[in-house]
Amino acid sequence: MTLTRNLGDALHRDHGVRVNQINPGWIGSANEHRVQTAMGKPADWVQRLPKEFAPSGDIIPPEVIAAAVAYWLSDESRPISGTVMEMEQYPVIGRNPPKEP
Repeated sequence: MTLTRNLGDALHRDHGVRVNQINPGWIGSANEHRVQTAMGKPADWVQRLPKEFAPSGDIIPPEVIAAAVAYWLSDESRPISGTVMEMEQYPVIGRNPPKEP
């Protein structure tokens, strides 16, 4: 992240080159489905994920990551450089179990 931020500053300022970083979370790719079912999970394993692993009820589809990449490559994001984008369903600092009342 430090490298991204430093390069994003130096290269954008001096050469017009943008440097941004995407940190994807758990991606629901076809390969992930093959891996999970090969490990013995049922075909509908995604629908059975506990909320602590998938608060939205699903894992991130590849199309969501692709849309973010398309944005960062587009002219719409031209003024932005040195950004680290966390693409995850829970806070980056980790998951905290609910407190008992």
